[in-house]
Amino acid sequence: MKTAAIYDRVSTDAQEREGTSLETQLNACLKYCQEKGYNVDYRFIETYSGLTLERPELNKLRELVRNQMIDVIVVHSLDRLSRDPVHGVIIVQELDKYDVTLEAVTETLENTDLGRLITYVKGFSAKLEAQKIAERTKRGKDHLVSRGIMPIGTGKGLYGYSWDIKTKKRVPIEFEVRVIEKIFTMLADGHSRFKVAQTLNIQGIPTKGNNNWHPITIQRIATNPAYIGITYFYRNIGSRKTVLVAQTPDKWKTLPNVTPAIITNELFERVQKCLQQTKEARTGHPNHQYLLRGHAHCGVCGSPLVGSCMNKKWLYYRCGATTTTATGPRSCNARCIKAGLIESPVWDKVKAILSNPDIVITEINRAAEALRKQMGDNNLDREITRLRRQVKDYDGQEKRLINALRTDEFTHDFVLDEMNHLKQDRESNNKTLNDLQSVKEQLTKLEKAEIHIADLHSVINRIEKCTYEEKRLALDTLDIKVKATPEKIEITGVIPVDITSTQSSANGQNPIHEVTDIPMNVIN
Repeated sequence: MKTAAIYDRVSTDAQEREGTSLETQLNACLKYCQEKGYNVDYRFIETYSGLTLERPELNKLRELVRNQMIDVIVVHSLDRLSRDPVHGVIIVQELDKYDVTLEAVTETLENTDLGRLITYVKGFSAKLEAQKIAERTKRGKDHLVSRGIMPIGTGKGLYGYSWDIKTKKRVPIEFEVRVIEKIFTMLADGHSRFKVAQTLNIQGIPTKGNNNWHPITIQRIATNPAYIGITYFYRNIGSRKTVLVAQTPDKWKTLPNVTPAIITNELFERVQKCLQQTKEARTGHPNHQYLLRGHAHCGVCGSPLVGSCMNKKWLYYRCGATTTTATGPRSCNARCIKAGLIESPVWDKVKAILSNPDIVITEINRAAEALRKQMGDNNLDREITRLRRQVKDYDGQEKRLINALRTDEFTHDFVLDEMNHLKQDRESNNKTLNDLQSVKEQLTKLEKAEIHIADLHSVINRIEKCTYEEKRLALDTLDIKVKATPEKIEITGVIPVDITSTQSSANGQNPIHEVTDIPMNVIN
């Protein structure tokens, strides 16, 4: 008995009226499979455009094909699978490669050049029809816009308003209006977007989607002229968008009487000036140089360490989780650490490594060879690909076991035992896959390090007079990672940091990191 997969798709509500709804398609496909004697193990149903291959359910179906888990695909009609003829050819060629046939309930698809030509022509016609539908939709929207009517009123909508589908206008919501007024007032008084978002979150006021407020959300509200009663619609693409009045191009159509103003023009302009001043004050460049930026993490919670300057003089590293965010309180109590007391020992280790470039190359080759021996004769990429397919195949096996339980094909205890075995196998393969991916990542880092060691000759030749940029290049090439607490720092790299002692690595201990206890100046 052949294993079949059913694929059903709609993209518009109109298809419901034309008798091609998802339910109609599914029933017709099930009846067809029953008549053919196919065993339907998989059903894929989605609402998505047929003009793209990037569809969630279609991707799952194609994965089944590549894993050779089905024999036939059944669709209601060919344009359900694809409306683009080029995409249709790609799919048919893929099915041929894995010996999977394609059958349609309402059409006969012959596996010949003529049949494929017919498929191509039908797909081309379907694409033309889709383009016609898009053109008619665009013209309909343009007609509504020319009459001053907003043609789209779906989704959560603009904060502060609800959408009246009858009048095609926005209606202010009293509570949300007060929130909008609070946002604009705080910004006009000099508060930052971060502070506004934090205040709203502390007060337990949710967004339109019942989420926390973020500074970017505050920014979008603060620059939206809809709150002073100005609504724009971009006629060329038929979608809503708001821009500042001074930036409005000719292609934007102003729609009067769609959005009632809830903010005065004077308050809106004050906020724009405050935002502009804040933008001009930001240079986009850090005021100070922090050598370990992107390389250092908190030894307490693992969050990145960020540079901080105190009294415009003292440089420190602090855990990024020690400060409150717009959406939550601090989550780490680690203390700040003076920058020099972390950077100095790290750079000393890097200098020790670079002072022996021959040993560096030797260590890179030794570490790479050790990883290759760990793999034995297995091809790393091939083994990873095999395990990925095997892990994905477990979903299909679980579904088949569940179907067997529903049809009373096996006893309840037998299915449960098989499910437990399946779970154990999945966990084992996942662990093996993660280990192999880790090995591959380490090998890649070692190969890159060996290639880029040549770039460090200028650094090696003037090791005591390196610039900040040259030091950063050395840290990146050696993949230096630092974990720091007020008591000690831990330094790791793509090769052992303590290269002066290679005996331990020769004995298989592989000292890839060093822990250094140093007296650190810290502040609360």
